[in-house]
Amino acid sequence: MLSYRLRHVVTLQKPVESQDPTTGAVTIAWETATDDSGTQLVDVPAEVLTGPGREFRESGTTQSETTARINLRWFPVDRLELYQWRILWDGRVYNIGSAETDRTARREWRLKCTDGLNDGE
Repeated sequence: MLSYRLRHVVTLQKPVESQDPTTGAVTIAWETATDDSGTQLVDVPAEVLTGPGREFRESGTTQSETTARINLRWFPVDRLELYQWRILWDGRVYNIGSAETDRTARREWRLKCTDGLNDGE
């Protein structure tokens, strides 16, 4: 991975469910994610490549969505767990749609993400 490409910083968050003891309602809060070694994934150097956006009508309102490819250095984490996380960058919240690695599976994560519809929830 070429380090000069990593000119952006992102924060990865994971969902934490909690249940209200009185009503039993389940709420989801977001906290900073950690890799398998316990390192918090905040201000992670990344390459963010945004793609074209699109607008469409759903439920009688106009919705917009933007796609992005976010590349970052590989860190140890379960790939299936990574799909539940979200990424914060430049005031935007991106949902992780797919997570791929390079050929060696030890150099970088290549994440395909979208924002705009549900802010990562």
